[in-house]
This record gives sequence, C-alpha cells and structure tokens, in this order.
Amino acid sequence: MMDKKHNHTLVKRIFATTGKSYDFIVKITTFWQDNQWKKRMLEITDRCTDPERILDLACGTGIVTFALAEKFPHSTVVGMDLQAEYLRYAQARKLKDSIRNVEFYEKSAEDANEGEYDLITASYLPKYVDLNLIISNCSHMLRKGGLLIFHDFTHPQNPVYNVFYQLYWAVLKPFLWLSASWREMSKNLKKIIAESEWVDEIQKALKAHGFTDICVEVQKFQIAAIVYATKR
Repeated sequence: MMDKKHNHTLVKRIFATTGKSYDFIVKITTFWQDNQWKKRMLEITDRCTDPERILDLACGTGIVTFALAEKFPHSTVVGMDLQAEYLRYAQARKLKDSIRNVEFYEKSAEDANEGEYDLITASYLPKYVDLNLIISNCSHMLRKGGLLIFHDFTHPQNPVYNVFYQLYWAVLKPFLWLSASWREMSKNLKKIIAESEWVDEIQKALKAHGFTDICVEVQKFQIAAIVYATKR
C-alpha cells in the first residue's frame, strides 16, 4: 500500500512528461465521463454564493481552475500543483486566453495551509494524500459557511460493474503502455485506486474537522465519487 505521507516522489514520477497530453488522455480514457464529473462539480458550486476567493488543489493543467474562473469572473481563483510541467501548460493557457482572475503556484496540497477561501475544490487528489491533514488545512483556510468539493476515482463494489471494470483495465493498461509518457501511470494507477478508501477517509476527516452537510455522490458505474461539505 502506498505511504501517503511520502508520496510526492511517486506522484511526480507517474505524472512526469504527461502534461502535454493530459487533457486529451483524461477525456478518452474515461470515455468523456471526466467532463460529466467536472460539470457536476461546477453545479455543486451553486451552493457557494459569490465566492471572493477560490482554491483549486492539485489543479494540474487547470481544467477545473479555468472553469471556475469562467463561472465566477469576479472571484480570484488560485490553482496549486506540485508538478511544474503541468503549471507551465496552465500558465500558457492563462496568457493565451488573457484570463485575469487566475493565479497559479507550485505547491503540494499538503503544504497549502495559508489564506482564506470561500470555496476549495480538488479533482483526482484524494487517493494520493493524507486526507486528515488536507481536510485539517482546508478547515483553517475555509471561511465559515465555505464549501469544499473533492472528486476522484473509486473501485466499483457492484459485482457486475466490477466485471466490466476489469475488462476496461485489461484494455487500458496496454493502451497507456504504448506511450512512454504514460507507462508509469499504466503500472500504478489501478492498484492505487483499488487500495484507496478515500471516500470513507474523507467523511471521517470532514466530521472530525467541523464540516456539516456532508454529501457523497457516487457516479455512474461506481467508478468515481464526488464528496462535498460545508464549513461550520
């Protein structure tokens, strides 16, 4: 099982040199479900009225970050990621599209513990991190009544869904293996997802750190979930 307290080396290794193709790969390998999951995350942000400052943890190339910036043009949206390569692509898009209400910083999610925010989001982060630490930090950064939304993959518990899930990976692993950039990911991701208990862990952490209205939305075929809660 992955040691989540010392996972930066693994994460940097499996994501190394994948920044250029990330947006495309995440769409086709999820059969465009990633679009739907992120769309749902944005719908949930309706619970947050006129946020002044928004934090997108593990922002990657900025898919969610830029969507938040578009939805909330009068907000400052801060994206943080430990992968410098991904941030270069995010910064390039920011400049190309003249997006003024976005800031990017190279920082791990575990080290994000300063500033005040009305909304904190994270996509594909929970399975890699110590969620008790992350949620503790978020509880200090979120203003009272602030909203937290986390999303990630899950391993299907339904036996029928699991059969198709195994077939999916039987095809996906060799597909990813064809790309030198994605080879490390093909070797590690399935195991990481299978071993992760992030949905249970985050609910415990949210309760322990003063969050209320905790909701879990299991996505289609049980291959992902979205968890959101309000800071008391």
